[in-house]
Amino acid sequence: MRKKTLASVGVATLLFSVPHALLADAFVTLESIELSGEALTGIGDAAVIQKEKLERTQAKEMKDVFAGEPTVSVGGGARNAQRIYLRGIEGTNLNITIDGAKQGGSLFQHGGDAGGIDPYLLKRVEVSTIAGADKGSGALGGSIAFETVDAQDLLEKGKEFGATLRGGYYGASKGKSGGLSVFGKLNPYAGILLDVSGVDQEDYRTGSGNDAPNTATKDENYFLKFSFLDYNDHSLKLSASRNQNKGDYVWAGPTGSDGGVPSSTQATSKIESTRKTYTFDYRYNPSSPWVDFKTNLYINERILYNKTSDTEVTSKNTGGNIKNKMAFETGPLAHLFTVGGDYNVEDGITKNAPTNTSKTLGLFVQGNTNMGPVMVNYGVRFDDYSAEYGPRTFKGSEFSPNAGIEVQVVEGLSVFTNYSESIKIGSIIPIQWLSNVYGGTKFNGSTEGTIKPETSKQVEGGVKYTTRGVFAQEDSLSLGFSVFRTTISDLVERVGGGGGPVTAIINNPLDVISKGYEIKAVWEKDTIKTSVGFLHVNTEDENGNAIMNTRRKAGSMGDTLVWDTSWSPTKVWKFGYTLTSVSKFDDVAAGEVVRPSYVLHDVQVQYAPPAIKGLTLSLGVHNLFDKGYVEHTSLEGGDDSLREEAGRDIRASFRYTF
Repeated sequence: MRKKTLASVGVATLLFSVPHALLADAFVTLESIELSGEALTGIGDAAVIQKEKLERTQAKEMKDVFAGEPTVSVGGGARNAQRIYLRGIEGTNLNITIDGAKQGGSLFQHGGDAGGIDPYLLKRVEVSTIAGADKGSGALGGSIAFETVDAQDLLEKGKEFGATLRGGYYGASKGKSGGLSVFGKLNPYAGILLDVSGVDQEDYRTGSGNDAPNTATKDENYFLKFSFLDYNDHSLKLSASRNQNKGDYVWAGPTGSDGGVPSSTQATSKIESTRKTYTFDYRYNPSSPWVDFKTNLYINERILYNKTSDTEVTSKNTGGNIKNKMAFETGPLAHLFTVGGDYNVEDGITKNAPTNTSKTLGLFVQGNTNMGPVMVNYGVRFDDYSAEYGPRTFKGSEFSPNAGIEVQVVEGLSVFTNYSESIKIGSIIPIQWLSNVYGGTKFNGSTEGTIKPETSKQVEGGVKYTTRGVFAQEDSLSLGFSVFRTTISDLVERVGGGGGPVTAIINNPLDVISKGYEIKAVWEKDTIKTSVGFLHVNTEDENGNAIMNTRRKAGSMGDTLVWDTSWSPTKVWKFGYTLTSVSKFDDVAAGEVVRPSYVLHDVQVQYAPPAIKGLTLSLGVHNLFDKGYVEHTSLEGGDDSLREEAGRDIRASFRYTF
């Protein structure tokens, strides 16, 4: 990463580039995200969602975490059905981690894979659209890294111990949340955090005034973290967390839990989704430019349990990574190299069926060289892999290179381009289906056939600009424009659907392509910050046909514009407004459903009464004008197929730290 950052740049938009149809809606709605100063710092920049934004919007689930990030869409409706899409690429094709712990593959055909975590526990969320060699394996469409808070992050300055009591109410679902955090320092370096929280919601009400059936849910969260920081250049973090979601959901059938509006006669099942994550993180960063060492070990287990049918599916990921950054100079050139390796084992376990195991050992080197106004990135990753499909095991190895260049044309203005490759072993086939692979299964047309790993090629280029003193003294303005194309090849798929033995598995010959452009802008001065982001993306196969939302593969959506503003006129008041405008998506084949356009307005206010130190009161209204709308990346099923999202949602919460 470049040492000299290009100021605080977020998702944004040069308004003159927004299509006329969107501008017509633009003053009706917006949702936003906060990006840190690392947002546009070099080639392959990452968007960073900060804790402050999550608190302002009273985020309660994964969908809320990404609500203001135009590059990320979370389709689903029901909590268990939610799926993450990054620039139209579904989360199964991303490298998603929590404190470094890899989250694993899809569990069940009709279950979403967004997972669960209490947003209050998040310190930051980093969204990377480019797969660098050191980003880990499986980042076909990019990566999303969740980082949780430490006790030291929550402690007030000068205090050794503290606690936070919090609670909230959500009008659209008549939902209630509550949580308690206890944290403190055991000595000047060591801290410990214990957090317990939960959310209980009924079926939410849509903007059309109807209840969304089978969306009632209960979430429980338990979190324990020990952090030993900055002791003679050493830091150590140990964490254990458990998240569980419970509800009466549609398990399968014509629509399934993720497939649109269920019929009134469809049976439901009592379903529990559980994530258990254990992490070890050690870092050593002395004054030497040759040593910036980090290692991470993890166990991550995700369990889907249908209590009604006694069906259980588990993904267990065990692994870790080790890397070191070295900085040095050779003449006029300044270099930063990251070298290391990572290892991951995923056991796909279906109750009363054989386990399918995949393994990946990766070695990588990622370089960055600066010479005056020119910065060059380059790297290569080597993956040695094996994957079990029932009685067959496929092994191999692949190299994945990347390269990029950024040139500062004049002070504050730079142009860049980047190319990267990535592979993923495993498949987009759910673990429950893999348990039905048998000796007669054909692989690419033959029982003796082979399976290739899934691969991707990503190209991105654009321009970035940052300056100060544009509209007032000491203000800052950052602009960015990028054009991108991601091509995913050889997706490993089951042929056909339904239960029973898996008769055929193929590398799909048709590439999945995500291409488009993104525009970003952020203006900031003193207590006010406003950001605009615009995304245009076409998700299609190599023949140019739009890919409608396909489980574990990709989804299409209309042009998305997000405008977010926060203003803190005093230390006790903070105000926010978010507009989200999504244009109609009608490039659909016969039998597919057009996704209507929509515009949403969200408002937020926070108040910290001076008379009660440590108390923060928050009030917000999501979907202020009670718009009936559907998330474009939600799946459909049947004639009345598109499930609406929540209507006007009045949220009220408190947080008291003492």
